[in-house]
Amino acid sequence: MNHVRLIPLFIFAVSLAGCSLRSVALRSTVDLIGKGTEAFYDEPDLQLAEESMASQLKLLEILMKNDPMNRDLLLFATQGFGAYSFLFLEENAPDRARAFYERGRDFGLKYLAKVTGADLLTSPNAEADDRALLRLKRNHVPILFWIAYCWGGYCNLSRNNPDAIAQLPKVEKMMLRVNELFPGYFYSNADVFLGAYYGSKPKMFGGDLDKAKFYFDRAMKVSDGKFLMGIVLYAKYYAVPAQDKEFCRVLLERVLEFPAQDFPEQRLSNEAAKKAAAKMMEDIDELF
Repeated sequence: MNHVRLIPLFIFAVSLAGCSLRSVALRSTVDLIGKGTEAFYDEPDLQLAEESMASQLKLLEILMKNDPMNRDLLLFATQGFGAYSFLFLEENAPDRARAFYERGRDFGLKYLAKVTGADLLTSPNAEADDRALLRLKRNHVPILFWIAYCWGGYCNLSRNNPDAIAQLPKVEKMMLRVNELFPGYFYSNADVFLGAYYGSKPKMFGGDLDKAKFYFDRAMKVSDGKFLMGIVLYAKYYAVPAQDKEFCRVLLERVLEFPAQDFPEQRLSNEAAKKAAAKMMEDIDELF
């Protein structure tokens, strides 16, 4: 009789042990993914990086089925979908890139809603956005930056969608908040984003080439000119709209001449930048 009574307790204990082991395994996997991110960004082979990153993104989604509000996983997914879309999809598969940017954005917004109590996607007005952003601290900058990065990419590829274009001022505010909380974060890529933002818009809709140049110059100073993708975007979103062919050539040559291995922590991005710069240089006469 006593043995019969003990059986449910034994099953319950085993169940708890199973949950505990699963949690330990999940935490270990998350730690490995975080450490493995460095190996991804210093990969020199673009094809290998693309193939490996695709499977990693799916792994992140599988892990989030077991722990949907794990902030590390949400950050990795937001960053991963954003980087994958920009590096490998935008040029040749814009529809997929737009969908992946949206997926990354939405993972990040889940994280941010937990922190601020607000959903920036559905917030009723600009004042509500401002209140939510003011709740954020320096330690929230990584998720804020990557949400804005994904969101900006989504809007950029949705130029025929008025609702998406109307969301861009919200993204601008988010990047400005990144700069307030952590100037120079991630090689000053908030500045790169803002430079592209002001450089790509017509003047009547808020475009400003002087602002674009200011942000691109500041980003180059912070990164010491080693983050090559920022220089490519400087050429694309300032030199081309300003119709300064010589400056565009100078920027592209700087990218092409820089030894990618001299900045190993962003070797992958720099290899992609070199590829993009070579393509722009081929087409330079058509751009001016």
